[in-house]
Amino acid sequence: MVRQSGSAPCDEQRSMAIVSHLVTAADGDTLYRDVYLRRAADILSPIVSEPQCAASIANRAEVERLRAQVRLAVARQEWARVRELGTRAAALQQSVQHARGTLGVAESVYRAPAVVPDPLSPGLLASCRRWSQASDARDQACAALARLAREDVEMHTVYAARKAALEALSLPGRATPSGDGDARSSPVLTPAADLENEVLMAIERGDVAALEQLTAALSGKEPAPPVDPAGGHTATTRSHIAVPRSLGEPIAASVVSRAAALGLECVEAPAVESSLARAVSDFLELYAIGASAAVFERASEGIARLTLATEGIGLAPDAAETLAGNLALLALHLTINSAGLRYVPLSAPREPVLIESHPEGEEPVTPLLRELGLDRRRALARDDVETALLRHGARVLADRLGLDPLAFRLVCIPAELYARIGRERGWGMREEWTHYDGYQVLSNGRLRALVGGNARFGLFDVCSISRNDARDNTLIRLAVVRRDRLAVRFA
Repeated sequence: MVRQSGSAPCDEQRSMAIVSHLVTAADGDTLYRDVYLRRAADILSPIVSEPQCAASIANRAEVERLRAQVRLAVARQEWARVRELGTRAAALQQSVQHARGTLGVAESVYRAPAVVPDPLSPGLLASCRRWSQASDARDQACAALARLAREDVEMHTVYAARKAALEALSLPGRATPSGDGDARSSPVLTPAADLENEVLMAIERGDVAALEQLTAALSGKEPAPPVDPAGGHTATTRSHIAVPRSLGEPIAASVVSRAAALGLECVEAPAVESSLARAVSDFLELYAIGASAAVFERASEGIARLTLATEGIGLAPDAAETLAGNLALLALHLTINSAGLRYVPLSAPREPVLIESHPEGEEPVTPLLRELGLDRRRALARDDVETALLRHGARVLADRLGLDPLAFRLVCIPAELYARIGRERGWGMREEWTHYDGYQVLSNGRLRALVGGNARFGLFDVCSISRNDARDNTLIRLAVVRRDRLAVRFA
């Protein structure tokens, strides 16, 4: 890993510093993680290319393998072999040592996961080991964005806008004391799920004092469980979800014609019946902010109301139960979209989107797939799909569709779009899974990819599989959506 000739050391150092700031921004502002990582790769590649990074990582692994062989040769007193293996290991070690400074930065870009949980979304901080508080994540991301706005002038406007957006967010977790200046005033408690996460982090830090405070809060000061308004009580914490108006904006005719050449169709997702839309919004706003097993147990009445609402739009009882159950699953268990934010099932009145609309049973290798470097749509692991989207998605949007990658994203089709569009098109009639945008977040922070649409379980079913699972009966169906769809937060 050597600098290209003609690059001044100071320019290289400045570029590496910019790349480091971009990585920090990508971890703290996950809504634009793909933008930051692509920019980092563009700046980094003249200094350290991805193949060079891969070669250095392979050299490091080879050094460890040779060391193990040397130890075995020493034990056997095979001195000629010790000399041969030791010489090779020493030469490779010199290369690894020389590249060590840049290799760490290069790995943080080229080996970065395409999707990570958003530390600023409720309930997700425990999955982001880098920070103990959401405010820390925001502060570091904003500081990185401020430096980037000064040093990477080409994207100054983007960095400044994102810094302002982060600073305007209401963060999950404990509120600051009231403004009367009394440091002894009691903070507003978080939902139980966030307190549980703080307990786990306090244990990990060995912070006994914090642990005592938190367990006291959990045992005696936990917020009252939320209940439906019809029950005659007021929920302690009620979030609000606003569907962005931009989702209903039309897609330009010039974009539609370009999309057709790639195998995409402009489809207006049918409006969700108003009664069901209201029921879904009420359920999410009452329960989703404090997603946890305890909340799930308390939400049985809300799930029953959802089931009645789904039956009211003409669904058969089994389909209504499946839809209500999976809406509850997405709301009450931690799930994220491909931007890392808490997954919010949306019921926009109308939403024009570009989708791969081929009938199920057909598997066209479209120009879009080829642009992404994919030669099939079956038996692909989600990690491979997300990597292809990260590397090529913005270029496809800008060069082939004439869309702004800051405003649109190419993703696996979201679950609710699959259901709304697929209900009219006969999807979900085969015993196959379709990759959905988003992930289930497990207690250890691991992510499992969302899939659904299998005929054995119904059009509305959602489940999850391992990110590296490339099972033969799983396929991809891609969609171009507005980034605002992924930006919706519980507020």
